[in-house]
Amino acid sequence: MKERILKAARNNSKLKQVLHYLLFRRKPYQSNVRWYVWLITTFPRYFRRGISRSARLDLVPFNRFVLGKRSKLEKNVTINNGMGDVIIGDDVQIGIGTVIIGKVTMKNYCGVSQYVRIIGMHHGLDPVAPHHDLPCSTSPVHLGEDVFLGTGTVVMGKKDGTPLVLGDYCRIGANSVVTTDIPPYSIAVGNPARVVKTWNFDLKKWVSIVGVKELVA
Repeated sequence: MKERILKAARNNSKLKQVLHYLLFRRKPYQSNVRWYVWLITTFPRYFRRGISRSARLDLVPFNRFVLGKRSKLEKNVTINNGMGDVIIGDDVQIGIGTVIIGKVTMKNYCGVSQYVRIIGMHHGLDPVAPHHDLPCSTSPVHLGEDVFLGTGTVVMGKKDGTPLVLGDYCRIGANSVVTTDIPPYSIAVGNPARVVKTWNFDLKKWVSIVGVKELVA
């Protein structure tokens, strides 16, 4: 039933306007749902183990929000699925003050430190209109298994809308800005983030990307 309504709204601008009016608050708070939608779709989430009562869940009923087994949202975490599904796997830790705006997927065992930003969307750039009147576009972000993001890291989806992928077991240093894919089993740092180490399975050590000189992990 939900899929039928959404499909009809995509093809009928008037129906879409009516749904937006029923679901969302008026400007400048239009990214937030109305109180009765919040009561039905969001409030029950706060009784789930692992979600802090101080977390901010901006959830819409037409996109998914999934939090896996034993995963945790710490204090003041913000989750917004208005631009796309936010899917978080099992045994994932989301640190204090982190903001996640879909479309974002995290596999199992990911670790997200404090005050990280993971943004799976982009605003329009027309300079003649206020930014909140410009259309937004999705830019999916995929975190592989056991990815770790250091404190203050910013992960921004690609501007062309193709998925940005952080490979399994990659490590991102604190305060890095990630705008491109990061390969599995690597360490990336900086703004923009660049790979500085990779895991050598033969040597069983972290080595630099410019040679086989051993580095201390």
